[in-house]
Amino acid sequence: MLKGLALKRPRSDLQHAIQRLSRYIACSAVAKRPVFVFLHKSFLPTNALKVFAFEDDFGFGVLQSSAHWQWLVFRGSKLKSDYRYTPETVFSTFPWPQSPTLAQTDAVAEAGRQVRRVRVDALSKVEGGLRAVYRLLELPGKNPLKEVQDALDGAVLAAYGFSPKKDLLAQLLALNLEVARREEAGEPVTAPGIPPGYPDAARLVTEDCIHAD
Repeated sequence: MLKGLALKRPRSDLQHAIQRLSRYIACSAVAKRPVFVFLHKSFLPTNALKVFAFEDDFGFGVLQSSAHWQWLVFRGSKLKSDYRYTPETVFSTFPWPQSPTLAQTDAVAEAGRQVRRVRVDALSKVEGGLRAVYRLLELPGKNPLKEVQDALDGAVLAAYGFSPKKDLLAQLLALNLEVARREEAGEPVTAPGIPPGYPDAARLVTEDCIHAD
């Protein structure tokens, strides 16, 4: 049974989408830098959260990557010094990797799992929740979160087929235009989620998530 307060606008379509999954991705609607987490489907989200109806580790990895973060900075809006995640301008225009190989898909998924493992470990040592954990990325020097985030960013870059020597945002913009051209021409494009043709989607769905205990 869903747990949470009664909502003025219940969004039965969203609730139905969530209930078909074992877990879903969410982030705060307003934040210094969005931190994406998996929530168990028993959580009923309010408008303080932005929800993504994906349960797979590949989707998580793409959303938590610096590619998505740069797109948010470019396409999102701000509330004072914080960023507002506006799905209409950010997610709806964000081009997904169009032709990742099986190995590249697996690499993004595994890198995303590593990010979550390091975050869980850091939460036991750092006070202030995930926001405090992510402040570690702003500090000089090495730390485990920086290392796994760098690995995730590299895996996502490879899945896009982008060059690390070229401007990331410029490459995303070019892909955005190319995807739009294909859609207008009636050509197939890869939508967000598990890449089409991936042989075993269940391999990309692990069990770790935040439970409503």
